[in-house]
Amino acid sequence: MSTCRVCHEPALIACVGCGAFQTPPTHVDPFLVLGLPRAWHIDKAKLEANYRELARKIHPDRQGAKSQADRRLALQWTANVNFARRALLDDTKRAWFLATGSVEPPERGLRLSPAFLAEMFEWREEEETAPGTFAERASERAAQIRAELEEMFTAWEAGAGGLGGVEEALSRLRYVS
Repeated sequence: MSTCRVCHEPALIACVGCGAFQTPPTHVDPFLVLGLPRAWHIDKAKLEANYRELARKIHPDRQGAKSQADRRLALQWTANVNFARRALLDDTKRAWFLATGSVEPPERGLRLSPAFLAEMFEWREEEETAPGTFAERASERAAQIRAELEEMFTAWEAGAGGLGGVEEALSRLRYVS
């Protein structure tokens, strides 16, 4: 929570005192925006309820009596709220955010072990002699990686583990997908 740009009361999206919209941050925290606890296992019904309530309050069409600056900020916040909803509804994006602070993986530099890359190379070579094997193996591996992620996040949420292996697991999942 920050302070209002107009009256200096507590504010996140709109000021609790004067109702002025605040300047959106350059880096949106989807959990903070939608008022949800930082967790991989989320209550999607609560996410939708929070989203609908917030979207209804800040929608630009409902800001006709406000200043042009506030209407513009409402539009920016609407985009951020929509972004936050999409990010939290997607298990992979939610996992990337929890592990790295970013919703999307990097364009380059995925963390893949040499052993994993060697295995993928072998799979590609086998694909040449037996077409269709790579897709089947990749589907099986993706299911295994999702199960690994489930275990990691369950342990983390119970306070019994960290998120150190999540980025690497997500990189492997992205590769096989």
